[in-house]
Amino acid sequence: MPILPPGIQSNNLAGFPQIAYEKTAIREFQANTPYLSELCDMFPMQKRSGRTNQFYGQKPFGPSTTTATEGIPGPSLSLSQVISQTYLSQFTDWLGVSDIANDMFISNIVVDATRNLAYRGALTANLVASSAFEAAATLDATARIDLGDSEFVSGYTLRRAETSLVNNNVPGRSDGQYTCVMSALTSYDLFSDNSAGGVTDVLKRTPQGVTELKDGIVRSFSILEWSGVRILRTSTVPVTAGYPSAGKNGYSTLVVGREAMLASQLSGVNVPKDPNFAVRVTYLDTPDLSNPTLQTAALVSMNWFLGVAPRPNTQGTSAFRRVRAEASIV
Repeated sequence: MPILPPGIQSNNLAGFPQIAYEKTAIREFQANTPYLSELCDMFPMQKRSGRTNQFYGQKPFGPSTTTATEGIPGPSLSLSQVISQTYLSQFTDWLGVSDIANDMFISNIVVDATRNLAYRGALTANLVASSAFEAAATLDATARIDLGDSEFVSGYTLRRAETSLVNNNVPGRSDGQYTCVMSALTSYDLFSDNSAGGVTDVLKRTPQGVTELKDGIVRSFSILEWSGVRILRTSTVPVTAGYPSAGKNGYSTLVVGREAMLASQLSGVNVPKDPNFAVRVTYLDTPDLSNPTLQTAALVSMNWFLGVAPRPNTQGTSAFRRVRAEASIV
């Protein structure tokens, strides 16, 4: 029996859909932004009080080395104060959404715009904070631990930074530990070091440590607590080209104590510390001279202020250590 083809087939239907459209965007990759949220101490600045926030500290007394003379008081002591200032810089960005894009795109394009703008804000605030650490380390030799050619970050490096901070009486952060931020490439070297007393050598000796080694370090941005240091990783670390030698890159690792870096925002105007920041969304429904036909249907915007500066140097040392080293992989 001959097979009779059906008369209705997809190729003879003018209205047959050729493409199916997913109505939710595939999420873009986003870096975590820990420099402001995890490493800086925020001090909101009241409105109508100027644009510069000044902090002060006082140099601590040392022990007395003299005894008193009977009936004769010694000379009065005096206080020696040190100041530090943050200047509130303004950061703005915006997106305009046309009426066609708002009304006819297959999904709510305003949602996509808010997500991406919030991420831009978090990256910007993160960069302001990381740049402040780099600038402070450049000016203060006590903050710098610069490794040479073929020297990679290991457990010993973090112990060195932690010991240096403890030796200068730098307190830990809110959880009592110092906080470390490093590149994922640097964390590879940290876990690849299998020498005696290194991270892998220590972890493999306990059931919990063995589990961490088996699971890897992909689970979260917080990867380990080691030698009094809580370690976070990010892809946003500052990179120095040509360090430690030509053709190489130096990746900055920070180990930070309490109030090492002071940040100021305008009271009531939040700074985007992470990509979940709530940007401003305004739907336009009243014509004006700048938008007489309402062809701009919505505005997505942000407007915030941030200043970051190191603490007053009351002790003759920074309250953080910046380790700079190459990575064995790129």
